[in-house]
Amino acid sequence: MISWFSRNRTALCPTSEVALRATRHLSAAQKRNLFSEDPGTMKAAEGRWYEAMIYEMVLSLSARTDSIRGVVGKGADARGRVQKVGLNQNGLLHSRSGDIKIRGNGQDLAEIDLLLIGVDGSLVFGEIVTSPANIKEIESEIDYKKRLLGYLFGQDHVPFILFASVDISRTATVRRLLNDPDNTFIATISCEEIRNRLNTREIHHTSPQSLHHPKLMNIKNIPPVRPFDYKQLHDMRRRELLNALLDPRPSKNPGDGEWSPVKKVILGAPYPNAVRVLTSQLRFRIGEHALSPEEFDASFSKVVVAMNLPDHEPVFYLKRRGRREYLKMVRQRDGSFRCEGERSRKMLGFFIWLESVQSTLGTDVTRRLLTSPFFSSAGNSEKKSSSSTSRGPLHPHRKGARHRKR
Repeated sequence: MISWFSRNRTALCPTSEVALRATRHLSAAQKRNLFSEDPGTMKAAEGRWYEAMIYEMVLSLSARTDSIRGVVGKGADARGRVQKVGLNQNGLLHSRSGDIKIRGNGQDLAEIDLLLIGVDGSLVFGEIVTSPANIKEIESEIDYKKRLLGYLFGQDHVPFILFASVDISRTATVRRLLNDPDNTFIATISCEEIRNRLNTREIHHTSPQSLHHPKLMNIKNIPPVRPFDYKQLHDMRRRELLNALLDPRPSKNPGDGEWSPVKKVILGAPYPNAVRVLTSQLRFRIGEHALSPEEFDASFSKVVVAMNLPDHEPVFYLKRRGRREYLKMVRQRDGSFRCEGERSRKMLGFFIWLESVQSTLGTDVTRRLLTSPFFSSAGNSEKKSSSSTSRGPLHPHRKGARHRKR
């Protein structure tokens, strides 16, 4: 299939007909936003629209070749097949907007822009971009998606296609990706050029009705070949990690060995006395304001301790009193923890998991965690007294927040 796409890349050129048909996947607001004068609003709608155009072109071209057995439906072709987000929800499914998701215990592990089935039943996936911004981050995302799909469907090699409306083939990231013969890159004309061909009156009359296509495939017809209980895998990794963190003897990094789909381990929630241990030894900042232990206790009703893998970087999630949201606190170079953004019901699966975490970490365990190699570097820098810091209002520092990250 990758060879076929490489030979037929010139056929993937969005026409006015394809551009118009792709708008059936957009909401009324997204159709309006395609012509918004606000660059951020316009770019968000443009990305959604371009993704739909690639899907429409690939679906149409699939009828010309036996290399593609099926194209997994998305957008308007997936609506009405949505599963409500909840714990114990695992595997491939559609989000409310028709996106293809891989979920583990209800949380989104990965979003797949395009999913194809080959003649032998193997999977090929696509990533679709409209800007060179953040292209460096795409490499690790693609590597994780390859490993995750390979893990679920028993594939040693998972081919990948990168589609872009800008030529990013000369970037170091894309050059490294193309060193793998399982990968290919296809650039099309720019979104601006395509948009100039559109008739704005016709856009608002496109129907979200799903298509009937011989190669359109239902996501329920491609179940993973490997049993996938993400919570079980998470809890197994959590036990390994806690045993290693609480072991006074130095050892190699916990979790070294077989690859696991678990990217974040939730270690637990400290009891109130253990929270006081945390606030006495660590600094938590909202913007430039360092919270005193008294302010921390007055502002937050719950703390969840987690650790990102594979770098074993600690993360704290703080639930604000009277609010259904958590602040994500990440470590800075000076050892303090600063607010990166909010985690609310907009990230429903992960939010539900945070809500389900019960207090399990006592003062003794918390002290031992803080002296472990992965946590102790957070407290190496000398703590500053709260009186020497500014007394600003309690608002999260939003600059640079990436809401896709957990």
